[in-house]
Amino acid sequence: MQGFHCTGNEASQLGTYVLLTLGLSSLSIRANTDAAQNFMALPLTFLIGKRYTIIVSVTVFLAANIWSGEAQSYESLRSARILGGMAGGLIEALTPTILAETFPERHLAKAMVVYVGFLAVGAALGPIISGAIAKCLGEWRWFNRVMSIAVAVNLVFNILMLPETTHDGTSLNGGAVLGGQNEDEVPRKTECKTEENKIENVTSTAKTISSAEQPLKLIVLPQVLVTVIIFGLTIGWTVIASILISLIYTQPPLLWEPLSIGLLNAGSLVGIIIGLPIGGALADMLFNRATRRSNGMTSPVTRLPALLPGALLSPAGCVVMGFALRDPDNYIVVCVGWGMLCFGLTGSANVLLTYAIDCLPTRAAHIGVLANVTKNSIGFAVSYGAVNWFRKMGPVDQFSTMAGILWGSYLLVIPLWVLRRTLEGFGARIE
Repeated sequence: MQGFHCTGNEASQLGTYVLLTLGLSSLSIRANTDAAQNFMALPLTFLIGKRYTIIVSVTVFLAANIWSGEAQSYESLRSARILGGMAGGLIEALTPTILAETFPERHLAKAMVVYVGFLAVGAALGPIISGAIAKCLGEWRWFNRVMSIAVAVNLVFNILMLPETTHDGTSLNGGAVLGGQNEDEVPRKTECKTEENKIENVTSTAKTISSAEQPLKLIVLPQVLVTVIIFGLTIGWTVIASILISLIYTQPPLLWEPLSIGLLNAGSLVGIIIGLPIGGALADMLFNRATRRSNGMTSPVTRLPALLPGALLSPAGCVVMGFALRDPDNYIVVCVGWGMLCFGLTGSANVLLTYAIDCLPTRAAHIGVLANVTKNSIGFAVSYGAVNWFRKMGPVDQFSTMAGILWGSYLLVIPLWVLRRTLEGFGARIE
């Protein structure tokens, strides 16, 4: 704020713009589904594969971090953050698809909670690390420089260790044709290569255009709609809490140092970590137990009871924070409330994301894109005017309103349980 002479609202928007671009960048990723091969890819991956899409995205993200560290104006810094958000969004949208391709259904929630957990832990650790760097090195730019080094190391590991996870579903389901076994049944390639290529190109173009609409069509499904609403609101309320806590504790009469403010994120970090076994292991345990009792018949809805603790604690955390921020000296209570709110990211939002993907496993790519776009767009929308909202209503009214909205969104889960048979049939027709 001092270096670029910007207002508190402008400084807070650096984070909210990143949220928006994290979501919008996913619009450039469109799923392409071939029912004959059970093959799914995202349109950059359709051209170069998931491995190279991620490598290119991490490279752009590295460039954006270097730019952020050397920006000489607020406008330049904002542009760098927007570019970084777009690159990060590509990676974020790909991950649910990679997990769905890599892990069996019985372990899907545990795999997904690691993904969601690392997203949330990164947001919690970032302010702690940035505060420590600002205190030790005396300049905020060094955080972006250190980040650039970390991203460069990550890029090297991606190049060396990240495999391509896309596979041909037919070959997995039908089995490979071994040498000497039914070789005559293998269809021969056509000699009319020119005509075949023309047909394939037209078909591929039509599929790519059609697939741009497919993620948006899924929003009418209650399983997907409820997931993105709760995920988006939880992300948005977490961002609002982060913005307001930084603003309150940097202004007079408190005037806390960056490291002290960063350490307040320890509360959110603890909440995220506590939620990991709830949203992962517990959800999978309920699913696997129900599958055994039904003689192998799977039902994704059996994961939903695992989100009950998060549905109660996460909105309650907003209420705790609202009353604590009336007297900011109660920073311990603020940390507790923040931890309760962030518990919902891994303890309940992840359960819903796993449930949605489990309902429509062949649409994991579409759900990943849609969840990424919607949750980050909702997060941007609700956090954009957070500072003005706070000044107009005060902490108690603002955070109580946030709690009421979040509790109301969790009530939408009840119809998912009551109408589970109907929704499962509807989802099967969509697939």
